[in-house]
Amino acid sequence: MSNGRIQRPEEINPRLILPRVGFIKTGFKTDKGLPTSTDYFIATGKYAELFKQAYGDKPNRIQIVFPADEAEKVCSERYEYRDDKGALVASGDGQTFSVWDGHEYKELTITDYPNLMRGISKQHPNSQTKKGESGWSVVLTLNFIIPCVRGVAGYWSYTTKGAASTIPQIRTVFDGMIEQKGYCKGIIFDLSVEFAKSQKPGEKSRYPVVSLIANESEENVKLVKQAYQKTITD
Repeated sequence: MSNGRIQRPEEINPRLILPRVGFIKTGFKTDKGLPTSTDYFIATGKYAELFKQAYGDKPNRIQIVFPADEAEKVCSERYEYRDDKGALVASGDGQTFSVWDGHEYKELTITDYPNLMRGISKQHPNSQTKKGESGWSVVLTLNFIIPCVRGVAGYWSYTTKGAASTIPQIRTVFDGMIEQKGYCKGIIFDLSVEFAKSQKPGEKSRYPVVSLIANESEENVKLVKQAYQKTITD
């Protein structure tokens, strides 16, 4: 399952200078603890109210700007393996992994343990492995600034496991912009969400699909400029 897109060059510091001020999600848990998907974005954290002031209660499109060009900082991917209770057993970039040994997380590498990922799947079977799958998930995390959210200086994070839809689309757009222009930092993007229906026979479920589109239209540029000007005058 090695993937060069996931592996992180050691010379790059994956941290951002800005602080994280909150998370953007496309779902929530009910009072009974059941997960529920949404076709709109939800902000969490102590600055969530500022997000609502900018976009209302159920926005399905927001404007974002990446504070850096490196994928490792703003559009990173990793492998995760969790048990059926949701506990994190292992995570890594395809080369180096942090693995729970029952007492603590230890760093192990594919170089030293070539069959590490397969071994973890066998040692910690979950509902996916019982179906003949690997049990591993690819997780993508976006870190971005939302310029229309005024009053706080920092970045927001959005994390997804949408390996069949959301992740490929976002990766393609981000990497394509880097290839074409040489940078992503400062470009205005739309982050949008909508429901898609499962195509599997006999299933009627639906799930949120998030897409990333570069959009420096007059409307978007005006929105960002107005937010910036209000921040200065407030």
